[in-house]
Amino acid sequence: MEGFFYIGCQIDEVTLTDLMLRRYHTLELPGMPVIKFCKLIEKALDEEKKENYRRQWLSLLPVLAMRGKYMSFEQFYEKMSGANIDMRSTDEIIAEIDKAHEDMKNGT
Repeated sequence: MEGFFYIGCQIDEVTLTDLMLRRYHTLELPGMPVIKFCKLIEKALDEEKKENYRRQWLSLLPVLAMRGKYMSFEQFYEKMSGANIDMRSTDEIIAEIDKAHEDMKNGT
């Protein structure tokens, strides 16, 4: 149910209508449960964001290639979307760093 409230907070009626018409060519999805509808909208928003990142990547591709800094779309997407952000708590990350330091001291 969290997704429903999250989507409701970030999308207005006009944007939702535009999204439904562009992606699904209809405004009505008869008989669809609310949760499934929300997941459908969330997926559509994610795909639209990914399409925008792909356009950015394509426009930057010649410049990256000239500079010898080519990156795949997947690498670009992870960098731009924050998909590679570590979601662990600070304590877990610090504990891992401390363990790595101890392992280095002990030679293991």
